[in-house]
Amino acid sequence: MTFADELYSDVESVLKYGQLVRLKYYTGSFNSGSYYDDDVSYTQSGTDYWTTGLICPIDSRLGGHDALLLQQGKILYDDKRLYVNGSTSISGLNPIKIGLGSPIQAEFQIIDEGRDIMWSLENKPIYKKVYIRYLTNGSFVGE
Repeated sequence: MTFADELYSDVESVLKYGQLVRLKYYTGSFNSGSYYDDDVSYTQSGTDYWTTGLICPIDSRLGGHDALLLQQGKILYDDKRLYVNGSTSISGLNPIKIGLGSPIQAEFQIIDEGRDIMWSLENKPIYKKVYIRYLTNGSFVGE
């Protein structure tokens, strides 16, 4: 067993004690015949994917990556960081809705500026970090 395999299994065992997370994948389509050129509707693609992850607040201390994104206006103080297993699929152009808990207690969306930041070792994905934002009404615009 290599060091990367050991690290992967260690991170996986830590994430196992995190919060239950549901990832719901969507596909987008443009509505033809609409009067607006930005009229997009989203439909669920496939089945829900359940995993566990660690939810952390934004670290606004000066000098960190979160503080830099805050200063640039790319994330907000109320946003969160989500850490999941490195093999979890969270990339792509279409939105992904993240539900926390079972039953779902809150719905979030992935912020584009913090999408799919992956740490790997020896070409083995160890874990991924994404920035997520609370969906106040629980759904995307156009869903």
